[in-house]
Amino acid sequence: MFIRQIVRVISYPKFRNASVSKLDHNLRICSRNFHRASNLCLRVFMEHENRYAYSILENKGYAVSLCNNIYINNHPKLTLSEQEFKEVLQADWSKKSHIELFNYFPKFGLYCSEHNLSISNEIFDTYIDYLTDSFKLATDKELESIFHALSNWPEVESIRTRNFIEVWTALDDECLNRYKNWTHSELLSYIPLFYMVNVTKYSDFFVKSLQKLASKAKQLTPGQLVQTMFFIGIWRKSPFDMHNLELEIKKKYDLFTIDDLAIMSMGFFKSKTPIRDMDLVLKMIDSIIADSKNVHEVSLAALLKVIRYSTKQTTDDRIYRLLDALQHEIPRLSIMCNVHLALVGTSTLNLHEECLHKIAKTVIKSISQTRMKDLERLVLTYSTFNLIPKTEECFFLKVMEELRKPERISEINSHGRSFACCIAYLGLLGFYPVDLIDKVLNKDFLKLTYGTYCYNYGREILTLSNVSKIFCPGATVNNLQDKHVQIMAKKYTDYMPSEDYVKQYNITERMVLDVMKVLRETQGGHDYVVGEHILSHHQRGDVVICNDQSGAPVEVKDKFPARDFGLLRRPPDSNTWIVLVIAGRNAIINGTDNATGFFTSKIRELEAMGYHAALVPWSKYSKLNKLEEKAEFLNSLITYSLRKTK
Repeated sequence: MFIRQIVRVISYPKFRNASVSKLDHNLRICSRNFHRASNLCLRVFMEHENRYAYSILENKGYAVSLCNNIYINNHPKLTLSEQEFKEVLQADWSKKSHIELFNYFPKFGLYCSEHNLSISNEIFDTYIDYLTDSFKLATDKELESIFHALSNWPEVESIRTRNFIEVWTALDDECLNRYKNWTHSELLSYIPLFYMVNVTKYSDFFVKSLQKLASKAKQLTPGQLVQTMFFIGIWRKSPFDMHNLELEIKKKYDLFTIDDLAIMSMGFFKSKTPIRDMDLVLKMIDSIIADSKNVHEVSLAALLKVIRYSTKQTTDDRIYRLLDALQHEIPRLSIMCNVHLALVGTSTLNLHEECLHKIAKTVIKSISQTRMKDLERLVLTYSTFNLIPKTEECFFLKVMEELRKPERISEINSHGRSFACCIAYLGLLGFYPVDLIDKVLNKDFLKLTYGTYCYNYGREILTLSNVSKIFCPGATVNNLQDKHVQIMAKKYTDYMPSEDYVKQYNITERMVLDVMKVLRETQGGHDYVVGEHILSHHQRGDVVICNDQSGAPVEVKDKFPARDFGLLRRPPDSNTWIVLVIAGRNAIINGTDNATGFFTSKIRELEAMGYHAALVPWSKYSKLNKLEEKAEFLNSLITYSLRKTK
């Protein structure tokens, strides 16, 4: 904003006469060079989702139409010949009325469109200066016509393009001068004009108007609420009184259609504002279920995104019923919409197998058109649920085949982290493509994707480095240096909870402490039970105990030197080493006692390293109250792990 104010001061000299002074001229040149040299070059495209949403607003009469027929209806009147164009540019603009200045603006725009001229051409400098100075004399209708005329000039490279910035900032200032006197309807008729010329993120009027509308949410009609939420989504930030809007949406809920709800969902999601009231989220779910056969895929995707973003924990089977209703619509939905459908179940850990099978069958038919990000998200979904979809060809082999294609190289270079995450998620299901892992761990790829410093590498890099050592020991694979592994391990692991360190532990950490307490009672004391990070690519550490060949407990304290923290820690000796993996509440698939793929893969990795591993699920352990019950349960898990790996 500070830079923009400087630019405006430079761009709009206060004193003018018929012949522009030399100082005035130099200031304008300075300002235009400043814009041109700026690194901020914004080229905004109206996304498909936004176009669809705005078309709904137009069709329902909520918003003004952005289609301007000024050129179609008045084409003969606006057309300038080349001779007329040259003569008009030589005119003394200081002697022209503001009406004449306004009338020439669409004419110049049409001429430039036909002759491939840009508004940044210096031949328009003087005219633009006088035009913008005249905006204060314009009626509201004339201001609106200037917006439409500006949108019909040839597209510019940046909102900071010379002359273009002078026009839209002057319009912004003039609208800002008037906005206190405008009604809500008038504000909502001018906000779309800034959207039309793609300057919403930098318009003071746009931002202040949204703040004002949000603060007056109780006074807004249902249509105005929908409009306001749409433009909040365009802004991608939330106003101070966002919660007021949510309250009014809930009060007027029955007055909205499914498309209205979708547009408002875009506002919540794009502004990174989850819906606080779960009753409102549940109402949205019910609306989708009721209209599942007719809801448009763009509207559905918008609703699914905000449901996923706002739902942290399910209290009933509503998500499952949503998936059950939408499974029949999967063939007609786009790949992206199907991905969001899969992610709703993933984020809430609601497994609907038939739905996921159908999504895989649909996606595999057009996998070559599926974006890298969508492949990554789908692999994450199936690996989270430990599910191999029922397709004619193995879905994951098709994904790996797709990632090896030369046509994907450009996309992989552009979205390297998605590529790396996708390969890491494949490992959760037991797929370890050596060539793709090697590609991710290549120094050039790491530098291109993450930069030169290892601290910036994602957890997926540490994961691939570790699993390649565990499952592909004989393969030739690029690997991280030990010091880099240890730096990353310190970043991506949590401290083990300890009774000696008092803090407010979460439910999973309290469960870890309780398991260790029970085992100390049965194993022989503190020296026989420790919490350690055996696998540094997993966030939480595990509980480790050890028995000798006769089954008697062995001391484990100080068996894992601190200097080796972060490196893979194999069993220190030939005794029986047992690792208990604590699967907290958020690690259990809803309605089951099964842990997610991140925990089942951890068990597989520990066993491959020579440990006996057992999963302690919160869903079962939390139901035990007595010490004896807990000890018996843990002992049964340990016994099972010993039998399983014999």
